[in-house]
Amino acid sequence: MTRITMKHWLGANERSHVVPSDKWYLDFSNKTLPLIRQSPLFRNEDDYTQDDAAISFGMYFQDAISQNGGWKVFSEAYHERYGSYLPFYPLTDEYVPDEVNKEDISFIIWTLKSHATLYEEGKYYLFDPFDKDLLALSQSVYELMDACFEEAPISEEETLFLWVMGPDLLDMPITPLPEVTPETKLSKDVARCLEYSGGKPLLYFPTYQKLRSFFVEVLEWDKNPASLLPDLKSKKEFVIYANAKGMLVAHDVAAYFCEEHNPMYNAKRARKHGYDMFCHPGACPFDLLKYGMAKGLLPDVALPFPNGKEVLHQYWDFIARYYLCEYYEGE
Repeated sequence: MTRITMKHWLGANERSHVVPSDKWYLDFSNKTLPLIRQSPLFRNEDDYTQDDAAISFGMYFQDAISQNGGWKVFSEAYHERYGSYLPFYPLTDEYVPDEVNKEDISFIIWTLKSHATLYEEGKYYLFDPFDKDLLALSQSVYELMDACFEEAPISEEETLFLWVMGPDLLDMPITPLPEVTPETKLSKDVARCLEYSGGKPLLYFPTYQKLRSFFVEVLEWDKNPASLLPDLKSKKEFVIYANAKGMLVAHDVAAYFCEEHNPMYNAKRARKHGYDMFCHPGACPFDLLKYGMAKGLLPDVALPFPNGKEVLHQYWDFIARYYLCEYYEGE
């Protein structure tokens, strides 16, 4: 089947000139189309989405053979950050970084089905990396690559580093939590928060009225409504995180934090909705999210698919980078 044009292939590679290996990898991409069209993952998708998947397989194959390009940049950056070559999939002795691997293909399919909000304002898409149809398609594509491996040419051109995932997201360092020590010079608000809570960094308030009273009666803020974070009037279930950097306020997340002094904790809601903090930019300040994970305060939060709790808790940092983008470690 020939449907993807050279123009489309070159466009995906963001270049206009053709090199000798292009036709071979374009032909290979077209060979994967029947597998893609038969898969329940893509059967009902439009031609563009199916073609995009096929081109992604072609670019991965080219990178694996040539040992350069976007896949190599991603896998090396991931290995430097986490000590493995990709998330989600346990790598056995059969995994060879310099060759084609079924796990790599599975991850590529996951990226095709899992989109951050930057693709569509306000929406993100999650997909189970162990979905049976995903694993079946990755096996079929792997077998096709394995059959063509010996004839695959080394490309004169590298694929762009952005086709897998922006490497800058993996380059961002993990900054230490802003812990309070006896030597820490605290702001007035933080000092009053910690005195009020008996040293507990997290404080919980069910309503804006309760939060506002705390601002006035404990923090001694001006009673002028304009000074009392009026934008939060319509919100609820607040968490204040008092830390060495300052005091931050989060809303609509208190039900997910498991602490004895949090009367709003709800394990069922945490399981059902808590993952939004890791995937929706701005849903939860990142320092608070990081504190919750570091201190084991989010034990019931899970992604909405089988094994979703284990996947989230093992790979939460990568998932946060992938979905939160500039909000990862951002203010």
